Amino acid sequence: MEFKPRLVAMPLVVTLLMLIAPVINPYIVGAAVILLSVILYTLHKTHYLAISVAVLALLYGTGLIPVTAFLGPMMMMVWGEYLARKLRDYTPETLAFTLGAILGIVATMFHCMQLDSLVAIIAVVVLLMLRSILTDRDDAGMIGLLGVAMTITLFFDLEFTYDATMLALAVVVCAGFAYFAYRAKTVDASGVFAAVLFGIILITFAGVPWFLIVISFFILGSFFTKYRYAEKVFLGVEQGKSGRRGYMNAFANALVGVAGAVLFGITGDYIFAALFLGCIATATADTLASEIGVTGGTPYMITTLRPVPAGTNGGVTVLGELACLFGATIICGLAFILEVAPWYVCLIGIAAGFFGTNMDSLIGALIENKGVIGNSGTNLLATLSGGLFAVAVYWVCVTAANLLF
Repeated sequence: MEFKPRLVAMPLVVTLLMLIAPVINPYIVGAAVILLSVILYTLHKTHYLAISVAVLALLYGTGLIPVTAFLGPMMMMVWGEYLARKLRDYTPETLAFTLGAILGIVATMFHCMQLDSLVAIIAVVVLLMLRSILTDRDDAGMIGLLGVAMTITLFFDLEFTYDATMLALAVVVCAGFAYFAYRAKTVDASGVFAAVLFGIILITFAGVPWFLIVISFFILGSFFTKYRYAEKVFLGVEQGKSGRRGYMNAFANALVGVAGAVLFGITGDYIFAALFLGCIATATADTLASEIGVTGGTPYMITTLRPVPAGTNGGVTVLGELACLFGATIICGLAFILEVAPWYVCLIGIAAGFFGTNMDSLIGALIENKGVIGNSGTNLLATLSGGLFAVAVYWVCVTAANLLF
């Protein structure tokens, strides 16, 4: 990452800023930091760092972000990088960086009297995820600072009341699962942090059963990715990175569903459970349709029904369609068993999974094949379409029931 302090001076300067900023008018602090950023930009040519700090100062000075979102990311970055450098001969770099980031955000929250365990944990995980994604990019420090600042602001604004014991359980369970998934070579480093992030959010906002449903999608996807893998390699249609999945896969397949789970946790409205199930059922159904269907003989283009080579975007097989229904049924059946949603919402989820999977094929044929979007973009649109389909059907059913009864 670009943001690597060479001397202890940088952590000390930022720590001094953290100590004095909360007791000074935000306008004055913001203006002073912007001025220092301009000097830093001009003299040291650390352009991305200077720009990101200036943006944070502007947002803080105008009251758009809380003081912790202004100071916390800088404290996390400087102390994380400092400890990673100083302890590199004694401990893994990521572990040392994590320790520094934790110390930075906790010290900031205590001093600013804005202590929130959920926000602190989410901020650290987001920073680690961005760091793993943006390795060797010149703008990594800027994206890291701004990304963490926006994350802290968002979760503070939610003002969600959570159970501390459940949060601790979420951290332990998600970290343990991600570690074993990484050791099993089913996810890469970015996928580890994305999985931990989503897992903590799911357990904290919605509950363990919701997390188990997403884990079931991950397990099914990982298992069937390895299914007849040598044959897929021979056909040239195997999952990249030897079957390992990264953050792009996690966000494309689970982002909409996790949003639905959060909204359900806040409102308790089953329309958001429908959104969640429609998304995760689509992700599972599409994964199984792709991983199993590709071994099911000659695929046919969904738009023309003409034979196409295996692995062609938009190609479907009878085996793939059956695998699609199987995947959606497994997810929604589990949701019913775990009492995540009533039976009728689960049935809607199965239909949404089938619909979303075929939308994935349609999007692949009409858009992805033209190079407009990549596979992750197709998956995101497919899960979104499955989720929205479930929401629409749920709304129609509830509206009709209210009119009749």
